[in-house]
Amino acid sequence: MFGMQGDVFRLRATFMEGLQYMELIPKEKQPVTGTEGAYYRRRQLMHQLPIYDQDPSRCHGLLENELKLMEEFVKQYKSEALGVGEVALPGQGGLPKEEGKQQEKPEGAETIAPTTNGSLSDPSKEVEYVCEFCKGVAPPDSPVVYSDRAGYSKQWHPTCFVCAKCSEPLVDLIYFWKDGAPWCGRHYCESLRPRCSGCDEIIFSEDYQRVEDLAWHRKHFVCEGCEQLLSGRAYIVTKGQLLCPTCSKSKRS
Repeated sequence: MFGMQGDVFRLRATFMEGLQYMELIPKEKQPVTGTEGAYYRRRQLMHQLPIYDQDPSRCHGLLENELKLMEEFVKQYKSEALGVGEVALPGQGGLPKEEGKQQEKPEGAETIAPTTNGSLSDPSKEVEYVCEFCKGVAPPDSPVVYSDRAGYSKQWHPTCFVCAKCSEPLVDLIYFWKDGAPWCGRHYCESLRPRCSGCDEIIFSEDYQRVEDLAWHRKHFVCEGCEQLLSGRAYIVTKGQLLCPTCSKSKRS
């Protein structure tokens, strides 16, 4: 497990950078204990990082071969994709926090052209740090988010560090790196394995039911109205809801 599902949100940042970062987050999403922001964070933790995507013991009815597949799946994403964003001032990502030294100019950073007398027009803005998501310039005195898997030549505005699939802010800055962008845990896992629409768990069996872009464990392919098993029977899928013809008809009437 990631060990980040409690009530306290800890930033990888200095105290002052952390305060500045929090001020840049919309007030209704600031994870302050007892506020709507704290409840929002907990909801996002459960949605973006389901415990059953992390811990095989929290899944229901995994067969031995499925258990081994899941253990390897989790081991692989922890090794190859999982990361936690780092909050730092532009140019200081990846540096020991006590040093606070400016990094070397990152790859792709823009330099202001010199004036006619050979001096820079504004030495304090010699390097412009551009947000990877919105392509806007990050102010030099305002924290940005870094991802070690992306490399420290890339940075994001705090509100721009979002999942590439759902565009939701990445809770606690926990991300999964894929195709050159950060993803939330839910959509990263779903991009590699189908997710059961019945129990919400990732499917590790090769024997499952698929209808268009939805999937079910065989045992969960049941009518949401009367709960009868629908494998080999007529069914109707409407707005993601799986129904037998009888229940579908009664809902329309």
